[in-house]
Amino acid sequence: MYMNIKSKIIIISSVLMLISQVTLAQFNTKVLITDITNTSLKKKMQLNASSFLTSLNTAFAKEKTPKISSTAMSKPAIASVLSMWEMSNFRCYETDVIERALKRSQGGYEVRNIPIFMKEAPEDDQYQEIVIVFTNTGVIDNIYLSMETNRYNQLINEGADVTEYRHRQIILDFIENFRTAYNRKDIDYLNKVYSDDALIITGRVIKVNNANKDVSKKYMNDKIIKYQKQSKTEYISKLKRVFAANSYINIKFDDIEIKRHRKYPAIYGVNLKQGWNTTRYSDVGYLFLMIDFSNEDEPQIHIRTWQPKIIGNKTLSEEEKFKLEMFNPQK
Repeated sequence: MYMNIKSKIIIISSVLMLISQVTLAQFNTKVLITDITNTSLKKKMQLNASSFLTSLNTAFAKEKTPKISSTAMSKPAIASVLSMWEMSNFRCYETDVIERALKRSQGGYEVRNIPIFMKEAPEDDQYQEIVIVFTNTGVIDNIYLSMETNRYNQLINEGADVTEYRHRQIILDFIENFRTAYNRKDIDYLNKVYSDDALIITGRVIKVNNANKDVSKKYMNDKIIKYQKQSKTEYISKLKRVFAANSYINIKFDDIEIKRHRKYPAIYGVNLKQGWNTTRYSDVGYLFLMIDFSNEDEPQIHIRTWQPKIIGNKTLSEEEKFKLEMFNPQK
């Protein structure tokens, strides 16, 4: 017995709908959050995170710009994600993510260890992780690339007391945001975090006597040497040209060490190994940052130094690396 046309149309429509549902399900990522006692808040955070990651997955598969709900994510956070997207499409490659929410010293919550795949990253660095930051009401307020989880926990727990634990959480949050700002070419953020009188030092170390020392006396003490230097204005101008000349930038931080100044408790020195990969240039070197957290909401970098890992055939020794005790952070 032959089906009538109406029956055939109903069957075809049902099959197409089923196929569509299966296809959409392939892009879904469901987020389950633990350690939140407020049930309604937890549900909202889970819903917003799941919606956000699914929108990334869908856009990645369709090679389109993500359509992110403004009710799930703040406008600045959406702008940040779209800046990252311009550098490289990325997606969450897990269908289920179960992670705990951490209470932030700055307010709100964060969920770490969200696995992503960065399409344009070097092959050995395509699998990374992001942090999703939530407001106290469960709206996604920030997204940034995260460091390796075990090292993060180790650095956090090195704090000597509750106050330093809180400071270290703020510092690591700052470092991860700082790294991500380079990856998304966020010149406005970088211009903000470098103090107006920041001292930018690069190049090979050259020993000189004190009579020839002409670096900023505000920061440099008598024990260290003369370096090639730039002002903040010079550095930011150069960075703008680098950003414009490269379609893709990927910065990676490893071997992070944090040290608090003995005399000035709001001043921290951060040493790390930086991997710099762009469309046109790559290198590995040692970065030192002297950061002032007197205003925890707006930390300021007063000193940034960079040294190549290899000089000639020699690896830079620990004694040659810039460290906090080499600088004088007096006001």
